[in-house]
Amino acid sequence: MTATRTGGCLCGRVRYESQGEVLFSLLCHCRDCQYQSGSAFIAAIRVPAAGFRITKGEPKLYLSGSDAGNAVTRAFCPECGSPLFIRVSARPDIVGLRVGSLDDPSGFRPEADIFVKSAQPWDHMNPDLPKHRTYPPGRAYSPPT
Repeated sequence: MTATRTGGCLCGRVRYESQGEVLFSLLCHCRDCQYQSGSAFIAAIRVPAAGFRITKGEPKLYLSGSDAGNAVTRAFCPECGSPLFIRVSARPDIVGLRVGSLDDPSGFRPEADIFVKSAQPWDHMNPDLPKHRTYPPGRAYSPPT
C-alpha cells in the first residue's frame, strides 16, 4: 500500500498531495534552511517526485545555488509565505516536503541531523540521532552515481 499525505500553507491558498514512501526524514541545520525557517533548522522528508502534485494554487519559487553547485528551488505560498517544499537539480526524482506544511505532521520521526557544521550553539540536538557535517552519503540528495 502506497502512503498518501496532503499538506499546504497557513492560509490555504496552496495545497499539495504526495504519494509514495518517505525516502529520508531529517532535520537540516544549513544556513539556507535557517533563513527560510527563521529558526535553527527545518524538519523535512524526502519523497518521490513522481507521486507529488500541486492540487490547489500556485506556489512562488525561489531559486538559489548550493555549496555543491546544485540549483535549489524552494517553494512557498505567495500570500502567507509558508515554506512548502524544495527541489534540488541533482535529484529531480525527489521532492523535499517541509514537515510543518503537512496536514498531519505527527508521524514525523527524524533519522538524522544534517549540515551540523552550521548548527547554532543554542540548538540542543537530540543526542540519539546521527549527526552529519554536510549531507550524508548514500541518502536521497546525494549526487547520483
